[in-house]
Amino acid sequence: MEPTNYQLTLTQADELALRAHRSARWLARYYLIFGVASLLIAPAFGVLHGLAWTIVLTGLWAVLILAISLYAAKQRTMVRGGARIHGWVMAVWTLVWMATVVLGSTYELAWPWWLVGGVAMLVTCLMGARAVLRRTRLEP
Repeated sequence: MEPTNYQLTLTQADELALRAHRSARWLARYYLIFGVASLLIAPAFGVLHGLAWTIVLTGLWAVLILAISLYAAKQRTMVRGGARIHGWVMAVWTLVWMATVVLGSTYELAWPWWLVGGVAMLVTCLMGARAVLRRTRLEP
């Protein structure tokens, strides 16, 4: 028995849904890159002092933000609830970054403080990546 047009259409719709789910995982990669970069840049700010280092590190950070923003702008799909996930991740990340920088700079804290801040930023991003991957997982 040959498949009907309805069956073919449903098969095509299922294949399209599968591709859309897979392609929405880009946001998890985005968070992984952003989190690892945060883990590296925070201790760098804590260890490397002076105006020259501040300019270099800020420039590197700006290039990273530009690169991942361009990457994000080229994506064609978004995970369901992606804007809300992104809002929460960026809000928590910003609070952690501000606490790390303000307290670390004000009290001239040693490099372990900056490393802990970087780890906290990475964990924030990994939680966002996990949320994205959970939403893009297809149930059997």
